[in-house]
Amino acid sequence: MSTFCGKLEEKELAFIGIDSFESHLLSCSTFMLSHFHKDHMRGIQDQSFQVAFNNIKNNMILYASPLTITYLKRNKTINLREDKLISLEIGFPNLLKVHSENFEYICVTLLPAGHCPGSVMFLIEAGPHRILYTGDFRVQLQDLKQFKPLLIGKDGNCGPKNISALYLDTTFASKKYYEFPTRKESSTNLIKVVGEWLDQDQDNKICLWMPGYVGIEYAIVEVAKHFKCSIHVHKQKYDELYSSIADLDNFVTPILTNNRIHACSKTECDTDSINCMELNKNVKCVQLNALAFTKDVIDTGGHVIVKNNITRVCYSSHSSCKELREIVRFLNPEKLYFNVIVNQTVKEIYDILTENNWTPRMQKKDVKENTKVILKLSNKYQYNHNVQNKTEEVFNKRPRLESPERD
Repeated sequence: MSTFCGKLEEKELAFIGIDSFESHLLSCSTFMLSHFHKDHMRGIQDQSFQVAFNNIKNNMILYASPLTITYLKRNKTINLREDKLISLEIGFPNLLKVHSENFEYICVTLLPAGHCPGSVMFLIEAGPHRILYTGDFRVQLQDLKQFKPLLIGKDGNCGPKNISALYLDTTFASKKYYEFPTRKESSTNLIKVVGEWLDQDQDNKICLWMPGYVGIEYAIVEVAKHFKCSIHVHKQKYDELYSSIADLDNFVTPILTNNRIHACSKTECDTDSINCMELNKNVKCVQLNALAFTKDVIDTGGHVIVKNNITRVCYSSHSSCKELREIVRFLNPEKLYFNVIVNQTVKEIYDILTENNWTPRMQKKDVKENTKVILKLSNKYQYNHNVQNKTEEVFNKRPRLESPERD
């Protein structure tokens, strides 16, 4: 659950609002949304924000990944001007014209966050500032080392660029959640659970309980591929979300036939007058979960546990404590901020993530780097949201599952 207030600590960048749309951010003109989860969209449905945003005179723009912009446009409760919802291509620097006393342009690069479909991290470069805001993310060190916009040199042999500030997802910055299986390992465990149950009786069915409105789509695809079947999902979710994703559309269906695997709840299906998941002895409920899998639980019960007739499979869409430590040590930012602070102090989180006597650097002296490169990008990297024809071809394509683990 994000506790980030929406504003960066850098006063020169006060015109930027990230993952929050509440009243204290109405003075912002440049908004960014990392992904389509409610705790990162606080205030976006408020009338005060929608009136201000839709007023063409105040120059407000909202930037996000192509898939997240699609979600925003399709959601019936979010009434924002579509011409002010701008999608940015992932993996390429975008030169954005901004309304600020300090900068005419800033450079923003979207990087895959591996949290849920459409989720991204923001690399923001403006003058002396190079900021990485992770949003919610599940990225391992080997993934991060493949993200060229973060690296010095063509092959990244010189290590990461100087990061002036890292805004980090610290959901699992606790020794209780020291290490999780990768999503591929979790999917393998899930496939084993599903297969064992379906093999016992031809009438058996599986109900996959979703931890959030979106988030386990990677596992859904892996299960559908393995069993060579379509997984039944709620029609509204399919229409609003899944039909937009090229990698997912072929593996899910809103049409109820003889589906044995469902990723929908009884409550959802009742709204369609389809009672497909009446719980009985033939239905196994499987929950993909990370919170239940503390280090003690994993050490004693492994990555699959059964409690109260519910089978839980360890599956995390947030980086583990070990992964966070490795990323902090690798990026070695000048400043470190935490996006999730719940039942912990800042000092406690800092001590956990920097236990091996790591201290933030002031500047990397062994590698010369132009920190003001943002104003010297070649024309092919420049982006002008006023030229609709130039971007129409790119953004009309169906988005894919943005994930560092996607083949």
